[in-house]
Amino acid sequence: MNDWTITKLSPSLGARLDGFDARTATDLDLDRLADLLDEHLVLAIPKQQLSIEDHIRIGRHFGEPLIHPYLTAIPEHPAILQVLKEPDDVTTFGGELWHCDISFIDPPAAVSVLHGIEVPSLGGDTLFANQFEAYDRLSEPMKAFLEPLTATHVYPGRVEGPSSSAVHPVIRVHPRSARKSLFVNPAFVDRINELDKGESDALLSYLYSHQTRPEFQARVSWSPGQVVIWDNRSTQHYAMNDYHGFRRRLQRVTSMEVEP
Repeated sequence: MNDWTITKLSPSLGARLDGFDARTATDLDLDRLADLLDEHLVLAIPKQQLSIEDHIRIGRHFGEPLIHPYLTAIPEHPAILQVLKEPDDVTTFGGELWHCDISFIDPPAAVSVLHGIEVPSLGGDTLFANQFEAYDRLSEPMKAFLEPLTATHVYPGRVEGPSSSAVHPVIRVHPRSARKSLFVNPAFVDRINELDKGESDALLSYLYSHQTRPEFQARVSWSPGQVVIWDNRSTQHYAMNDYHGFRRRLQRVTSMEVEP
C-alpha cells in the first residue's frame, strides 16, 4: 500500500484513494481497502478499468453480493444493477431521498460498490452523511430514548413480507467497529414500532433533519471509470439530480452483511 495516496474529502467522512488498481489487487490489498473503509466510510477511487469479474470480486470481499428482488440486473451478471438516467428522464435512479441501500432486508446491506461508466461533465454528484456522527451529536436523553426503539423498513410499493420488509433497531451497532449509528432513512422506513403514528412521524421528521446536517456530509464528484465504495451501515447518501439532458450510467454491486 506504499504507493497508495489517501486524501480526505471532508472533516466528517470520505477519502479519495489514488494508486489502487482493481485489476491487480490482491486479497491483502482488499483487506487494506476494508480497513480504509472502516476509517473513512466512503472511498472514491478514480481511473479504474473495472471488469465484471473485478467488480464482483471487490463486492464479495465485503459480503455476499445481492441479487435484487425487484430491480433488473445487467445481462452479464445477476448481482450487478445498472444505475441509469437517460437525457429525457426527469427522475433519477432510487429517487431524490437520503437513504442507505437495501435496509428492507435483514441483515441489511453492508457495502455498495458503484462504478461510473458514463457520467456527465458537470453535475450528478453524490452526497454522503456520517451516521456515527449523527448519533454522537444527539443529546444523552435522546440517545437513551431511542436506544430501545425499532423501525420497520419496507420496499416502496410492496406489501410487508420476507423479501420486502425488515425490522431494525433505530440505533444500530456496527458489526466491525462496534460504534453506534442512527439507522433510519426516509426512503425505506415506514414507522417506529413502539410509538403511535403521530409520535413516530414527528420523531422521524426530526431524525431525518438531524442526520443529514451539513457538518456530517461529504460530496463526491464523478469521473469516467471512478469507483465509489461506501458503508451503508454508517452512512446515508443522496444522488444529485442536476444534469438534465445528459446520460448517466453506473453499475452497482451491493454486498450484504453477514450474520454473526
